[in-house]
Amino acid sequence: MNINIRQANENDRCDIALCIAEGFKKDFDVLCKNTHTVATAISTGLRISKFYVAESENEVVGVMAISDCNGRAAATDIASYKENFGFFKGNIANLVLKEEFESPLDYPPTTGYIEFVAVRNTYQRKGIATSMLKESMIQNSYEAYVLDVTDVNTAAIRCYSALGFKEFKRVKEKHSKQKGFSAKIYMRYQKK
Repeated sequence: MNINIRQANENDRCDIALCIAEGFKKDFDVLCKNTHTVATAISTGLRISKFYVAESENEVVGVMAISDCNGRAAATDIASYKENFGFFKGNIANLVLKEEFESPLDYPPTTGYIEFVAVRNTYQRKGIATSMLKESMIQNSYEAYVLDVTDVNTAAIRCYSALGFKEFKRVKEKHSKQKGFSAKIYMRYQKK
């Protein structure tokens, strides 16, 4: 399979949103079980300039973003959430996602924050996430990279560790039963 990794452009917006909705389906299921509805709801808030895509035969099969202290890869859009999830769930989505999407990053400008790493279900376990991470880090001039992953996502932890990411912090999750994980693991990669 031939995979091309490139900076995203505006034409990729819907594909990026669908990839995120599918990749984080378990997280979004509380709001809506339809991945296309979730994708439509979140698409308007994506800051495309922060994203990279992996494509195979002109189809986006994976996405990831690199944010920094100057801005995150996604913003909330309460109007879109209400339109797609309904008034009640739209307001809840805005509250929950605002913290997840828009919390300021407390890292120096020389550090990139990797987020939204997602590969379409039918393309998983083919090395696409690894390729996206390697290529996007080559294309950027950050001195270090940080990411977070839940403690139950062992496949992602193995992938990140194999690339040289090392755990530097672990934060216990307050609502672990509802969220399905006990802690967020923060990992760092330092360029040599």
